[in-house]
Amino acid sequence: MDRADPPNRAINSAVRAFTIVETIQELDSATFTELSTKIDVSDSTLYDYLETLTYLGYLSNDDGNYRLSLQFFDLGISARKQFPVFEKSQSALKQVANESGAAVWLMVEEAGKAVYLAREMGEQSIETHERLGKHEYMHCLASGKAMLAFAPEEHVDNVVERYGLPEKTPASITTRAKLDAELAEIRDQGYAINEHETAEGVSAVAAPIVANDRVYGAIAVAEPVARMRNETRRQKLIELVTTATNEIELKLTYE
Repeated sequence: MDRADPPNRAINSAVRAFTIVETIQELDSATFTELSTKIDVSDSTLYDYLETLTYLGYLSNDDGNYRLSLQFFDLGISARKQFPVFEKSQSALKQVANESGAAVWLMVEEAGKAVYLAREMGEQSIETHERLGKHEYMHCLASGKAMLAFAPEEHVDNVVERYGLPEKTPASITTRAKLDAELAEIRDQGYAINEHETAEGVSAVAAPIVANDRVYGAIAVAEPVARMRNETRRQKLIELVTTATNEIELKLTYE
């Protein structure tokens, strides 16, 4: 996971505990032996951490296989409620999913990354590698570019400085000049397009949610590239996401 520079007085025990948690997440589940090869601590220290995290309810131990417990799910639900755009977007997400038949995502930004906050699946939607709660680089997502386009330039500078412009696929933006040119185009047209910049064969269209001079998030529709290349289809999706974001913006402003 990409991180900013650590604080001057980082609590090493906290860093170690969450390193264990993130390692188990990456592996889905892991035995003590598997974790001992990845975590740079003594076996006795690792055992103490695992026992403590299990006692606190954050890990489950199923016959020697450690996995994250649903305690994290509870925390995630609570964290999601802190975003006012989540509640205001529910009806719009369902409407776009029903009218498009595609997968529709509510995206927000946190710590310079785009986060999948909510999802509605249409009848013709496809399953992709995306999941609720996932954090992704902003420059290679339609939703991420839509949010960056309407953010202050200083914020864009900070995001690029922190994460760079890594190449997720050969179609990803990898230079600041190309990113700036696309963000300018997005500001002019009011929506963003992603054509297999994050995953091969997947395209998306997104529009930002901007109210009271603040970027609250974005609505994105994802589907196969071949389907999105149909101009009539693309224009319909653009209309759906921009109409949805306008509705949400009004709710954020007046309700």
